[in-house]
Amino acid sequence: MAQDLRFPRINSVMLSGHLTREVELRYTPKGNPIARLGLAFNRSYKNAEGNWVDEAHFIDIKTFGRLAEECSQRLHKGSPIIVEGFINTFTYTNKENQQRKIIEVSANKIHYLEKKYDSQSEDNEAESPDNHHDSRETSNITDDDVPF
Repeated sequence: MAQDLRFPRINSVMLSGHLTREVELRYTPKGNPIARLGLAFNRSYKNAEGNWVDEAHFIDIKTFGRLAEECSQRLHKGSPIIVEGFINTFTYTNKENQQRKIIEVSANKIHYLEKKYDSQSEDNEAESPDNHHDSRETSNITDDDVPF
């Protein structure tokens, strides 16, 4: 009976928060841009005593292609953003021969929530009126292309 159930395969994430560090932009050996961002976000909940508690969480974000380059130009430590993407997990063995797991978000879309601060950015705003960028350029980049 359980075999007859159709379960959708959904891997979708939307997070809002602030960057924890400057954007790290690198290029694959083939010249494809990849950016890494650190995102801090809060989770609020009521504890057993009925008091509201804010809990800080942190996750790495990876972007590719034009979105990666745009992030490196427009974002800085502390920038508020909304990220849309999907979860990726990787496992590796460290120098101490221990298995480690990395969980990160691969961003398809980033909404910039910060007001522009220079005239060049205002020119870019005309190209992106709703203040976000969508990237579907991740399909041609493999794990072998990623330098970190």
